[in-house]
Amino acid sequence: MRRALLWLLLSPSLAFALETQVLPQGAIMLDVGYLRTSLDKQWSGDRRALSLIDDIPRYEPGGGLQGILRARPVAEFDFLLVSALYGVTDALSVGVNVPILMRSTIATNLSWEPGDYQPQLGRKYSLEDFWSWAASMGQPRVPDRVVNTQFRLADIVLGAKYLLPRFEWMKANHFRWSAQLNVALPTGSNADPEEAVSVGTNLWELHAAGDVELHLAADKHFFVDEAGVYRLNLGADASYAFFRPRQYTAGKGLKNPLLNNNAFYVGDTYWIDPGDWFAGTVSVDVVPFIGPTRASIVSGGSLEKAQALPPMVTLSASYTYIATLQSDWQSNSKLWDWEREKLWQPGEKNVFKFTGTVSLLRLGVPIQLYASYRTQDIVPGRFTRPANVFTGGVRALMKFW
Repeated sequence: MRRALLWLLLSPSLAFALETQVLPQGAIMLDVGYLRTSLDKQWSGDRRALSLIDDIPRYEPGGGLQGILRARPVAEFDFLLVSALYGVTDALSVGVNVPILMRSTIATNLSWEPGDYQPQLGRKYSLEDFWSWAASMGQPRVPDRVVNTQFRLADIVLGAKYLLPRFEWMKANHFRWSAQLNVALPTGSNADPEEAVSVGTNLWELHAAGDVELHLAADKHFFVDEAGVYRLNLGADASYAFFRPRQYTAGKGLKNPLLNNNAFYVGDTYWIDPGDWFAGTVSVDVVPFIGPTRASIVSGGSLEKAQALPPMVTLSASYTYIATLQSDWQSNSKLWDWEREKLWQPGEKNVFKFTGTVSLLRLGVPIQLYASYRTQDIVPGRFTRPANVFTGGVRALMKFW
């Protein structure tokens, strides 16, 4: 029986607002967000929705089909995302993002399709018969619901964004471009190889971002007032994500002898090269309400500077296309490798994100509130696992000199 590995889409990218947004020199932004994500399927190569776990046929030793064990798991996760950004110069910002898994809930939704008639029983095997037989082999029953409330650190992401020099025509047409580098620290964990249902917190298992990412982004403002505040922004971002090969420990059946006992044929350890990503994003930001403005400590007592602060309400939408390359699994069993590689062939994600931001800076309160919803269900992908993600949080901005 195969072990259940569950991937989801987290978003540990640094919390810049626009595609090219950087902080003023000396400014600090602290961002604390809550992320709720759910996952219940994977996309096939022909864009069909499949269960996260393949059907598992079970056979009598030397005999016929006992039945088919099916699982339709639904995974839900609660993350705390803590970020900090600092404006080194007016053109360069650096930051760190710390994702923490607070709670995971996985409903296994197991079912049983009876197999061949069993003469020794005078009937076909039922699900209860299967678990009784499994218990005789030392295999405990998989619970219907697995809840883990132990806090676990995911991969910490360090990043830097640089606002590239602009030609005069760029300034005249309110056009900006930037380059960004993100590097992940290996602070996350792998899935437990001995558990029947388990999830890791490294970026590959979360299927969130690369270990190293390069971004080139651009923004174009429209309907800009004298203070430089826009009513409409169009943005674009092109990126490349590198995934390093990583080593995993194979299951030895210590807790689940029928589920996780592959070490004897794949080896004590095996390697996964996840395959890199290429991505492109287009976005639009609309300002329906700029809001009142007053001189305050946020603007240094200057009304003119206050009028250049971000608008009170911004609505954003974006579409991201991600092309995922072929994975490469390396163990002592070529057949086992291919059984995993065929689930992670060259594929794609189609990610839509909708965000609302309320900024109180113009009123003299250095706080921004935001909420976003991210989905991959609108346009089916291929050989990926779509997650629906809700994020809400608060940003505090400050400057001490």
